[in-house]
Amino acid sequence: MNTASKPPESAGASTSRPELDDAPPLLGSWRNIYLFVLGASALLIALFWALTRAYS
Repeated sequence: MNTASKPPESAGASTSRPELDDAPPLLGSWRNIYLFVLGASALLIALFWALTRAYS
């Protein structure tokens, strides 16, 4: 018996997926999406900070 066998190859290793290289459907690029999320987070932090200060 041969105990040293090849590990199974992953199913997606040999096939390419060009849809992963496409631009996102919103805002045109991943950079714009990241900037939007960062800006929205900063806006929410500022809003919650202001509400905390106003009602404390």
